Amino acid sequence: MSIIKTAASSTPTLTVSTEDEKEQWIQILTAAANYHWDMSGQFEPEIKTSDESSDMEKVAKVHRGWARAIQEAVQLIRFWETDKEEEE
Repeated sequence: MSIIKTAASSTPTLTVSTEDEKEQWIQILTAAANYHWDMSGQFEPEIKTSDESSDMEKVAKVHRGWARAIQEAVQLIRFWETDKEEEE
């Protein structure tokens, strides 16, 4: 079993079985981020208001925010190092 720890602190941990499992999480989250980027484009209105207050603009903005947040989570996962420990 591998335990992934952040470089900054050894307290927070995420346990995964293999490096492949870590890569699968990255792939899943990347696909989710791409989905939200696509959705933001679908809700982006052709005519924008000056203060971005239309419902469509708000929905597009929310999807862009989710996409950015997911991308940041992926970056954090990429930075984690894997320490292999044997379980008894």
